[in-house]
Formats: sequence, structure tokens, C-alpha cells
Amino acid sequence: MATKAQLKPFFLKIYEKSDGIIERLLFAYFAFGIGISFIYDTYAVGIGVGMLSLILYFTSKQLFKGTTVNQYVASLVAGIFMAQFIYQMHGLFEMHFTAFIAIIALITYQNKYAFIPQLLFVVIHHSSFAYIQYLGYINENESYKQIYFTQLEFMDFQTFLFHAGLYAVGVVLAAIYTHNLERNTIENAENIIKLQTAEERMNQNIEFAKRISEGEFNYEYALEEGDQMGSALVSMNSNLKESSVREKQESFKNVGLTEIGDIIRNHSENLNELTYQIVSYLVTYMKLNQGGVFILNDDDEDNKFLELKGCYAYERKKFLEKRIGIGEGLIGQCYLERSVIYLKDVPKDYVRITSGLGDAPPSNLIIVPIKNEDTIEGVMELASFKLLEQYEIDFLTRACENIATTIASAKINARTKLLYEESQQQTEEMRAQEEEMRQNMEELSATQEEMERTSLKFKSKYEAINGSGVGSIEFDLYGNIVEANDAFCELMMYEKDEVIGKHHRIFVDKEYAQSESYRLFWNELGQGKLHKGEFTRYNKKGKSVILLGAYSVLKNEHDVPVGVIKFAMDITKLKA
Repeated sequence: MATKAQLKPFFLKIYEKSDGIIERLLFAYFAFGIGISFIYDTYAVGIGVGMLSLILYFTSKQLFKGTTVNQYVASLVAGIFMAQFIYQMHGLFEMHFTAFIAIIALITYQNKYAFIPQLLFVVIHHSSFAYIQYLGYINENESYKQIYFTQLEFMDFQTFLFHAGLYAVGVVLAAIYTHNLERNTIENAENIIKLQTAEERMNQNIEFAKRISEGEFNYEYALEEGDQMGSALVSMNSNLKESSVREKQESFKNVGLTEIGDIIRNHSENLNELTYQIVSYLVTYMKLNQGGVFILNDDDEDNKFLELKGCYAYERKKFLEKRIGIGEGLIGQCYLERSVIYLKDVPKDYVRITSGLGDAPPSNLIIVPIKNEDTIEGVMELASFKLLEQYEIDFLTRACENIATTIASAKINARTKLLYEESQQQTEEMRAQEEEMRQNMEELSATQEEMERTSLKFKSKYEAINGSGVGSIEFDLYGNIVEANDAFCELMMYEKDEVIGKHHRIFVDKEYAQSESYRLFWNELGQGKLHKGEFTRYNKKGKSVILLGAYSVLKNEHDVPVGVIKFAMDITKLKA
């Protein structure tokens, strides 16, 4: 239902038109009063009462602007004009019609209460003057008789009741009709208001939809009760906002992991440079403040510790703390528990962030284990002033899993390099033993020739295998791909640079890659055990390929396993 404030503009238009009708009627009555003054010689009444009536109406209209007071005054003034005309025309009954004309004009206000002033005036006027005239008749008082209320000698009670009853019926009918007009106006106004409200809501919905189409998902929208379209738009906005957030988070993870993969490929040979590049990238990419990578040093089985290999933006004091014992502090504890530690309340004086504006303790600290399956290679520590979202923590966990495999390979390469350097040192020592070398020269020369023949023979076999279509691929002891021939790459639908550096698990399904049997498979290979038979693997497109082949262990001159090589043939069609 519409409120009075909402209906007011509609009725103001009606009142404005009705005022014009009433005012023209009152001026016509005033002019009529002056006109009959010439006939009945009642100038004083026609001009005086008429002027006072108009003044009363227009004064009330000015004093009570914005109200309906002038309607009630107009009703009263119309009654006064009727009494004036009856008096001027010496009690002519036909002048009562001027009251009915006024009632018809008052109907236009659509205010059923506007008839009350005229009704009260007519009742009081008629009853008073009838009684005065009656007293003049019974008391033979000529002045009372000549008040000109009626052309009869006096109005008896029965005649008065007829007059009053007929007038009352007219007023009641006019009030009923006025009430119906008022209800129709209210209903029409309410319909118009509803249409205007619906149009306004539709425009708001259109604007909201436009904002959604432009990607403004945080646009403030006041949903009203019963607005089904608005509710649908709010729901759509919420879903699109969530999708946008998820898309940004997934993009953040994918881009970060891809770029970390590039860093790993470019710096996998140097552990110090690799850790520095990774921690520098993560601090910058995630808009953090500082970070460090602590790698397990297990050269001495009896004295293992975590060693700071790469850091970014640490203060000088932190640089000096390069060794942390297993279980020592938060970093050592993270290594033992193998789970992420995220602190929003960093211990006082644990670490400070320095900049050109001064230094302050970070408000957030995250320590992530660098692990892959059951193997942990170290710990990464990152500090910042900002809170980390869950998707950022998940990204760090994934990144550290990828880093762990590479660090393991880098450590193996570093050890291999150390062995190589030791070998060179031994070679220098052997050169110093010139006499012994001369004595063994012939034997060494013969051995060398045999090795060349063996090498040439091996090379010929390898080329023959490669040319025969038999696939071969070489791994380190951890399952990372070191080399692959063209036949194997073609078989699995990969380019060579797509597999080098990747783990063997890219050829198996996720369930098997997570299984204990898969871990046991590589442990046995690392111990020198041969595996041969039929193997189900998956190519780049995810389609299964059945291979007949064998995993053989490569050993160095000390009979120590250093790698794994696999030869395989595609028997998928044969099996089918």
C-alpha cells in the first residue's frame, strides 16, 4: 500500500485543478450576487457579504498552503453565498440549488469531508432562521417575519425536515461518489507507483548487469524483497566473483610453478645458484620481504645439519647463522615434523626486516619443508608483513615438492663432481709416480686400446639399437630422466627437451606413482636389481602403451650404481 507521501503528488494535481473550478464558481457567485442587487436593491449584501466571503477563502488559502483547509473554507463560503442569495431574493426557494451546485463542484476535490462545513452551516442557518421566522409569526413581529428566509409566512417543522432530508441525501450521495473517486485515484496512483518502482528496479538491475559484464564484482547492490531478477543477478555476480578468484589463484599457481621450472632447468647444475634464484623469485613473485633456503648437509652421517645455501634480503646477523642443527629452533623443528609451520605472531627478536625506512619484526612467518614423498632435502623460510592466503601456502608446498627432486639431483651431481675432483687429484698424484707409470705403460696402453675397442663396440651397439627402433632412456638413481633416444621419445610422443630433467612418474598413472610398490621399484633399482618384463606406461596424450623391456643398472668402476638405463619395445598392438 502506498504511503501518504507517495500519494500526495497525485492529489496535489487534483487539488490544483479543483481549486480552479471552485474559484471560478465563487467568482461567478459573487458576480451573480451583484447582478441580483440591481433587481432587489440589495447592494450592501451583494457586495459586502460577497467580498467578505472571497477574502475569507483566499486568506485561508495563503495562510494554510499545502493543506486542505481552503477546501473546507470553500465549502463554508458556498453555503454563505446560498444564504446570501436567499436573503437577496426575499426567500426564493430556488436559491437552494446554488448549494447543490457547490456540492457538485466540491466532488472534484475527492475529499468526502469537504461537505461537512457546508452541511453544518446549512443546518444551523436553516434551523436558526426558521425558528426566528416562526417566532415572528406567532408574536406578530414584522422584523422577524421579514428576514427573507422563505417566501412562506413561516417554515413548519415538517417542511424543514423535507428540506433538510433532501439536502442530506444529496450530501450523502456526493460523499459516497467522492469516496469512490478517491479510492479509484488511490488505486491508479498505487499502480503507477508500482510501475515506476518496477521501472526503477529494472534500471538498477540493468546497471548491475552492466557492472557484472564489465567485471565489477564488488559493486554494491541493495537487493529488495521480491526482486527475483535482482536475486538472480546477485547470485550470478557471486558465482562469477568466486570463479574469478579461483581463476586468479590457479593462474598464480600455474605461472609460478612454470617459472620455477624454468629456474630449475637453467641452474640445476649449481646448488648455491639454484637456491638463491628460487628464493629470490619466490620473495619477489609473492610480494614478501625476505627468505632463505636451508639444505640438509649429510656428508657426515654422525653430524647432520641444515645449511643456509640461498637467501634474499636477510639482515647481516641472519647471514652469519648458516648452520642449524636438526630439531633446533623452528627451522629444525619443521625438518623433524615435515609439515608447514605458519606463524602470525612471530617470536620477538626472531628475525627483523630491514629497509631504507628502518627495520621491524615481520608479522608473518612461514617455514615449508622441501620434501618429495618420503625424502626431505631441506627447509625454506619466508617472512613478510602481509598475511598469506591458503592458495599461496598450497603454492609454496607444491613448489617445494618440485624443488626437492632437483636439489636431490643437484646434491648427487655435486658429489659426483667432488668424486671427479678427487679423481683428478689422484691422477696428479699418479703422474708424480713417473717411474711406476713407466713400468705399467705397456699394460696401460693395452688396457686403453681395449677400452677404445670396447667403447667403439658399445657406440656401434648403441647406434644399432637406436636405428632399430628400440627405445632407450637413461635415469639417475632417483628416477630423473638424464637422456632418451629418438625412438623412445617418438614412442611416448614427447620431444626430448620435454622429458630431460623430468621424473619417471610422467609415464605412470597418479595412483601407481603414489604407491609403495612404485617407491620399492626405484629402491630396488638403486640397489642394483634388474627389472624386466611387460610394463604399462602412458604417453603424452595420456594413452596407455604396453612396453616389453628391461631396467638395467649402470655402475661405475667401483661397482657402485650410478644410474639406470631402460630398453623397450612397443607391443601394444601385439597385445591387442
